[in-house]
Amino acid sequence: MTNVASGVPRWPERPRVLLLHAYSPSNAGDGLLVDLTLEMVDESIGDADVVLVASDAAAFADPAAPYRAVQWAPVSTVRSWMNRRALMLATIPFGPSAEVRRLASEADVILAVGGAYLRGGFLTETIKTWGAHYGQLKLASRHGQKAIYLPQSIGPFDEAAGKRIRERLQRVRRVYARDDKTRDELASLPNVRRVPDLAILALASRPPQPGAPGEHRPLFVARDLPRPRNYYSLLQEIADSGAFDWVLQSSGGDNDDRQIIGRYVTGPVPSVGDLLAEATPRVVVSTRLHGALSSLMAGYPAIHLSYERKGLSAFQDLGLDDFVLSARDANLAEVTSRVAQITADPGAYWARVTSRLASIADIRSELRDDIRAVVAATRQGVA
Repeated sequence: MTNVASGVPRWPERPRVLLLHAYSPSNAGDGLLVDLTLEMVDESIGDADVVLVASDAAAFADPAAPYRAVQWAPVSTVRSWMNRRALMLATIPFGPSAEVRRLASEADVILAVGGAYLRGGFLTETIKTWGAHYGQLKLASRHGQKAIYLPQSIGPFDEAAGKRIRERLQRVRRVYARDDKTRDELASLPNVRRVPDLAILALASRPPQPGAPGEHRPLFVARDLPRPRNYYSLLQEIADSGAFDWVLQSSGGDNDDRQIIGRYVTGPVPSVGDLLAEATPRVVVSTRLHGALSSLMAGYPAIHLSYERKGLSAFQDLGLDDFVLSARDANLAEVTSRVAQITADPGAYWARVTSRLASIADIRSELRDDIRAVVAATRQGVA
């Protein structure tokens, strides 16, 4: 049955949803993706019993949250003094906790939070993937017909690891790829569909309400980079120019930007979220993709310094090809020229975004229908 007023189905009882691959809300990008996944659940199937599996479940604990957070790692199998990272690595030989296995079996739909966690371009990425995420992929693949991977950037991997990842991905109902390289590298899988990032899809449901940037200085979001090439020279140029206000996007775990910002800025640095609440929009130059996308959602024009496959595709999806630069090769003159271009004609910038929203809304509708279909099939004993 369907609620005619809202378009959300009426279920005999609350659907059971299991969300996999969450990290920590201290990483603002991950916290945003979890929020957007919950929003998609609400739009697709309405009131639901949601359990969130996270590598830092304690950080998600909130009595007012519309979900219950559980730890992926089987804590009882390791010594209490081992830290959270070791707990995650323990899932390689031990697998998930009995509770997580039960939750997967009982779920009406299993959703993987969007992101870029299935990757192995260098050693630390590979360790994180196999320790924290491959086991979750294995679990999802065991319940494949009720599992959907929301917009992902997957890879690169070496040949052996890539083969195992593809074998598991092939068993799930749908893998939504958010960039062209992921789509191309998974081209042999029949269940892969190229779509925009969850944050871009959210723009279709709540179009930004932009205003003209004022005389305030642009905001700059930095992060540490592997293989930085010329990136740290750019950061020094940005700092020496005195033309930008630095802001903090992520402050937790392995994604803590405070150290890199501290090399160039003294004193406290406000968070992106705090400044996006200001009445007058400012141009945001962000090395973190979701720093740029959350800015767009708030009506702040953004320039992205891309360092991975996801960034270029995201800004192409928005029609903003001219406003994405290589983080490793950009210089101050290129950045400031883009800022000046937006400041001179913000309407032209936003017109590009607006022209894409109708097609983005259609894709968002497809995702909602896919989630609803899984729940309906599971309830009927098909999945």
